[in-house]
Amino acid sequence: MNNALSEISFLYYLENKHQGDVSNALTYEAHLSTDMYGMKGEPLPYQLRSDWMVTGVLFLCFIMVSYVLSHGKTHLIEKFKNFFSTKERVNLFDTASDMSHTLFLIFQTCLLLGFCTFDYFFDHYNAIFTYVSHQIVLVTFIAIYMVYFALKWLSYTFVNIILFNKTKAKLWNEAYFNVVIWAGLLLVIPVLLIVFFNLSPRLTFIFVSIIVIISKFLLVYKCFTNFFNRIRYSFHFILYFCALEIFPDLIFWKGIMLWDNYWF
Repeated sequence: MNNALSEISFLYYLENKHQGDVSNALTYEAHLSTDMYGMKGEPLPYQLRSDWMVTGVLFLCFIMVSYVLSHGKTHLIEKFKNFFSTKERVNLFDTASDMSHTLFLIFQTCLLLGFCTFDYFFDHYNAIFTYVSHQIVLVTFIAIYMVYFALKWLSYTFVNIILFNKTKAKLWNEAYFNVVIWAGLLLVIPVLLIVFFNLSPRLTFIFVSIIVIISKFLLVYKCFTNFFNRIRYSFHFILYFCALEIFPDLIFWKGIMLWDNYWF
């Protein structure tokens, strides 16, 4: 009797051992096949609309434009009308609120110009993004444009006070930053198309170039009417405009390209 029970127990032991060996063999085979024949998943490509920094910039622009249009729409319309009229003095009724609206919209232009430059480098010189994060590049471009416009304001003020007078210098600064504001409002359209509809780099370049060309023509008109409103001053006008508007833009763009090459 005891021998029979021992044999049965031994058979149970062999059966359990066999099942354990089979289970271990299947698990090992599955693990081995996964290690040998599996493939890594590919990360999703970078998209502008999925970047939190890009979304934040667009949201900030929307907030600023909405605030200005709801509180200072009359002020903007008045500036647009006065731009095409010849004034002999600055507006004495501008309030601190009007100045804050102007600064808000200039800052918005810096945001959008920084984003357009960011998109240009992303399409044509994207090797920089292997060394620097997308957020840092975008913030850097925005900061560069803020410094650029501050330096342009200082240079125009200094030169115009020396060559002309304070009144004409203030009139020019007001006209210049009005053009900057309008360019920023127009840039909203191509920026939205870039982010949400993947606008091609070629069409982006065309749209932004048209806005820049229109801005330059407006500045040429205002420069001529404000400072050089006689035909005999044409040479002085060309020299003035090229030295303070065209040449600094070329140096500015060359500086950005050198900054990009710094990372290689």
